[in-house]
Amino acid sequence: MIIARIGAGWYAVSFDGGLFCPAFTLFYYALLMPVPAFIQPPYPWFLTQWQQFVEQVRADRLPHALLLKGQMGIGATALAEAMAQFLLCRSPADMQSCGQCRGCELLSSSTHPDFLHIKPEEKSSIVKVAQVRTLGQFVANTAQQGGRKVIVLEPAEAMNHESANALLKNLEEPAGDTVFILVGYQVARVLPTIRSRTAQISLISPSESESLAWLERNQVSNAAELLNASGGTPLTAMQWFEGNTLEQYQEIAERIEQASMGQRSIVDAAKSLASHDLVNVMTLLQQWLQSAIRVNSAEQSDSLPLVQQLATLPAQALYQLLDSTQQRLAQLYAGSNPNKVLACEELLLLLQAARTAQAVPARR
Repeated sequence: MIIARIGAGWYAVSFDGGLFCPAFTLFYYALLMPVPAFIQPPYPWFLTQWQQFVEQVRADRLPHALLLKGQMGIGATALAEAMAQFLLCRSPADMQSCGQCRGCELLSSSTHPDFLHIKPEEKSSIVKVAQVRTLGQFVANTAQQGGRKVIVLEPAEAMNHESANALLKNLEEPAGDTVFILVGYQVARVLPTIRSRTAQISLISPSESESLAWLERNQVSNAAELLNASGGTPLTAMQWFEGNTLEQYQEIAERIEQASMGQRSIVDAAKSLASHDLVNVMTLLQQWLQSAIRVNSAEQSDSLPLVQQLATLPAQALYQLLDSTQQRLAQLYAGSNPNKVLACEELLLLLQAARTAQAVPARR
């Protein structure tokens, strides 16, 4: 049995997935266990992956490099950080970090000398080669706390060719007890040589019922509306709720829908979309296209009008649009700095063309 935080409450979770009542958990926890500084696993839908990870660590079978791959907005980075916490804890017990040892204290204060977190710098969408090159000395040095050294890098697809090659050198010749944990949302964009040198862990997105239950436990009042608007990603929904930014994302969806249906000019809609962060616009469109594909294939429904409208397109058109959107996201992550209005116009024209092609009857 492990203790896990689910929403605002503590629960005892058995190894077969059974959930015990929170009242018992709090009593058991208060008497027998100190409250940890980090929650592990960070979200209930990662319980299976967490158990497998801990078993590998205990059996000394953990690969030196992991690649966590999943949808953005479900907590992959939090899982990577929890793994790093467990690996650097000096006294882990019951599948949990202790939260009290020197290693846990240093991580809590963001001063652990054997932990390195690499991600795009502020106002940048790429992991620069200079950031990755710092790995050389870090990996070569002996662990100052006498245990492992852990590197978290995210998102993996944000590395350009130079950055990826610099990382590859360290992956090929890891020094000492070093563990790399990469997080990827578009793993197909990661160099094949990097993918082949990592153990890939697929993170399945939580079901709608799991996501809604988690959001409601965290007092999110309009959980269903937020979850649908965010493409079924509970952490994105929570972020929008806390930032009170749902209206902003609804505006993006409305502009895309209006332009693709011919209800608003492409130029006007593109100018409106360009007032938002381009990566956010592309990421949202990617999520909505993925939701539309699910609705299209399973003949389900979705409360977001844009998703319902997209889902009426042929599956082939949806996949082509998704591929185009992901290509543009990859270019942005690689450091491309396009004219925002023109970039939005291009995507809207593709959407409108797909809609027009659907309306034209095939020639016999």
